[in-house]
Amino acid sequence: ALPATTLFNYCYENMFYGCTSLTTAPVLSATTLATNCYACMFQGCTSLTTAPALPATTLAESCYRQMFYGCTSLNSVTTYANDISASNCLTNWLQNVAANGDFYNLGTATYTSGANGIPSGWTEHTSL
Repeated sequence: ALPATTLFNYCYENMFYGCTSLTTAPVLSATTLATNCYACMFQGCTSLTTAPALPATTLAESCYRQMFYGCTSLNSVTTYANDISASNCLTNWLQNVAANGDFYNLGTATYTSGANGIPSGWTEHTSL
């Protein structure tokens, strides 16, 4: 588990990058994010199917940038974000994930379709 609730710039960037045997992600408790804090954190984790819940309601610059890029088995994401206006906060965060999946939008943010939002082929749910 990663129990920190307030993060610093770049703190978890690339932490599990390319860990192809990772099947379960640690709990991410942070509600106060920072620049690039989760950038590329799980990139290339091809065995990961479910993203950890993302409890932060306000995103920071590049905080989720390429977070799940290339997680080809990933088919479930749960987020509580209300404010996704920070620069590059969602850049390619869900690029090259499973073709079909479930996106649980439990905040008030409105996401675009595609790798910088909700992947095409995924279903958005607004409650669990």
